[in-house]
Amino acid sequence: MEIDKSAILEDFFSENRQLPTAPVLYSKFNEMIENSSASNKTIADMIMKDQSMVVKILRLSNSAMYARRQEISSLANAITFLGMDTIKNLILQVSLVRAFRFSDKDIPEFSINTFWEHSLGAAYFSSVITEKLGIPYNEDYYLGGLLHDIGKLVIYQSYPLRFKEIILKEINENLSDIEAEEAVLGVNHCDIGVFFGEKWSFKENILQAIRDHHKNTESLGLNVSIVRLSNLFAKAAGLCFPWDSHFFDLVGDPTWEILAYHAKRNADIEELVTAIMNEADKIRDSVKELLSENE
Repeated sequence: MEIDKSAILEDFFSENRQLPTAPVLYSKFNEMIENSSASNKTIADMIMKDQSMVVKILRLSNSAMYARRQEISSLANAITFLGMDTIKNLILQVSLVRAFRFSDKDIPEFSINTFWEHSLGAAYFSSVITEKLGIPYNEDYYLGGLLHDIGKLVIYQSYPLRFKEIILKEINENLSDIEAEEAVLGVNHCDIGVFFGEKWSFKENILQAIRDHHKNTESLGLNVSIVRLSNLFAKAAGLCFPWDSHFFDLVGDPTWEILAYHAKRNADIEELVTAIMNEADKIRDSVKELLSENE
């Protein structure tokens, strides 16, 4: 008998298990940048209403991932030097951390730092992959990488005891995250991530990346393929939990065939691994800043 995942999800998140609501600032920012008549000053004035967000954006702007020779000392500088897409991504990162606040003491086996290192790594590495292969970049790759595992945080926040059971199954029974989640819940973090993403009105490309990044098939589209491969590279760079590090085959993954069709340059996997390893510490530095309470 086929499991009705939709019914399970609706039951999980009934009135007594509310999902975090979409952040007002992020929603307004998206509306304003889609309005071509909105000036940088108008957008900056809107962001300035949330002073803790401004402080966090400035600290992240000066972290190793974005650092330039000149220190970014104001929101106007950040918008000028980094651009609206990067500012939007930073607002989303901060908004997600605000929406999902956990202490590593809650479930010691699950480090929130490691989770965000993996997610931010997958987001950032999408640009490394597309640049090396000569594939035109799309911000959906970044967002898909950042959000591909967001369903795990939804489980953690809504059902912490079941989430701990899932983590212990992965560790003690050598199960993949998908296998452990479905054994405990009947659904997995991809299903839950899409359910959450629909509530936050993420674009279809983002939902598709969340839904399909674990599908090992040659029929994936370019968007999902890049997110899937970025996810694998994050694992290869050590930006993952120890029990996740053996559930992938980077060289033999079928997404290489999909990317080869779109690439203008041949893939040099060794070169890509080297480039990504060199960026891993920048990811860790940015996550420390992202999770810092010093605002």
